[in-house]
Amino acid sequence: MAREDLHFRLRIPESLRDRVRAAGVNNGRSMTAEIVARLEASFTPEDVGDVNDAELLGILADMDSLKQRLIQSHKRQK
Repeated sequence: MAREDLHFRLRIPESLRDRVRAAGVNNGRSMTAEIVARLEASFTPEDVGDVNDAELLGILADMDSLKQRLIQSHKRQK
């Protein structure tokens, strides 16, 4: 994440924070990156007005999915 990105405080239950942290560790991401990835994945192409943006979001989601599969595969090999 770039330093210029928006920063804000977010209140969440401690149990949810722990789950986000664990998911981030499992996926090889920081808590922030895990939250951003999950938010981005929650948007469908229909949520985006521009077709090119929808296509790009689809490609990014595919890339994230492949990354997660690689991480899981690497963990199983250890």
